[in-house]
Amino acid sequence: MHLRRASSLTAVLALATALGLAGCATTVTGSAKPAAGAAANTEKTTSGKPSSTKSPTSGKKETTGTGSPTSGTKPAGKVKIGTKKKTEGYEDCDILTPEDVAGAIGAKKAGEKGCVQSTEEPFAVVLFMVTFAEYEGQAKEIEVGGNTAYEVKENGGDCSVLVMLTDDPKEITPAFLASVTPIDSFDPCDVALKLATKAFEKIPNA
Repeated sequence: MHLRRASSLTAVLALATALGLAGCATTVTGSAKPAAGAAANTEKTTSGKPSSTKSPTSGKKETTGTGSPTSGTKPAGKVKIGTKKKTEGYEDCDILTPEDVAGAIGAKKAGEKGCVQSTEEPFAVVLFMVTFAEYEGQAKEIEVGGNTAYEVKENGGDCSVLVMLTDDPKEITPAFLASVTPIDSFDPCDVALKLATKAFEKIPNA
């Protein structure tokens, strides 16, 4: 049983690495997939904003000629912002520590610091980042810290929570994403909500 879990965890981490997630890339495998950029040929920088350094072939979705994402669902209706948060000026991969992640899951062993982290006992893979206000899959509107958020489930068992940080239309990456892939059996949506809530508390107010 341990070998099966370890193999599954390795496979998920390998997939994440292949897509560039370990470096805070902007494409997510799982229930919530932020689009590849508000402009073509973009990738996340440490400030949380895209910069034009790579082509869309580096694991990101393609964009249209206008720079709009080619797929993904944008949140519908009016976004409620109880507390406006900053979307830049900090490293989004540092928002949640390995201890934060392990604590939310109840894991005995935490992984390494970064936008993609893993835990053991139970085994899980977590992705988080400041990203685009888009998701793929069926979403349920909820609230985190008084702000509109979306819980997105996927048939494979993954669950993500996307929290709106601002309603400023000029912001390219106005949301925070916490996505959980369970290798062992636990409620990933409960963990994703805990992580999104923790991150929301730690992100500076605008």
